[in-house]
Amino acid sequence: MHSQALITKTTGASSGADTLSLLTFSVGEQTYGLPITSVVRIIEMVTITHLPNAPDIIQGIINLQGKATPVIDLRHHFGLPVQPYGLHTPIILADLSSDSRILGLIVDTVADVLEVPYSDLEMTEAMIPPELAEQMTVQTAHLTGVAKVDRQMILILNAQALLTPTQQTTLSQALGAEPEQPESEEISED
Repeated sequence: MHSQALITKTTGASSGADTLSLLTFSVGEQTYGLPITSVVRIIEMVTITHLPNAPDIIQGIINLQGKATPVIDLRHHFGLPVQPYGLHTPIILADLSSDSRILGLIVDTVADVLEVPYSDLEMTEAMIPPELAEQMTVQTAHLTGVAKVDRQMILILNAQALLTPTQQTTLSQALGAEPEQPESEEISED
């Protein structure tokens, strides 16, 4: 039911009353979509500073207009081998509206903004049998549903659910602390 609310919330940004606007991007071989209302902007790779005591999922922080912004690598999050970053590696800045925090999502490529008719969307709750729903909820909390576009299945992400409540608390505590001798990751040139 949470994913249904997320989809409903995004209708204001779509060009038609019966469509959902999705920013599409790839991680590995899979195409994902993020409701455009969750997207603040897309930037190219910048220096990522290690954040001590942050959850393992957090790659580090970046300086976004003077504000420390946490970044996660979706390859790492989805259990895929992490690839070296190039100067043009995209970072999608997503609004985690629950606490006015922005989260950077490192992805492989950013593709396009698609207008997907609601008739081509299937919510996660409708795909998972009730007897499996409870155990699948933890594993698929970040998925809102699937968009069927031109014989392709686009998994729709819920940016607000990428971090568990425990990870959010740990991140908040780490951001409140002053980092000790931060380490920066090197950026390779393409």
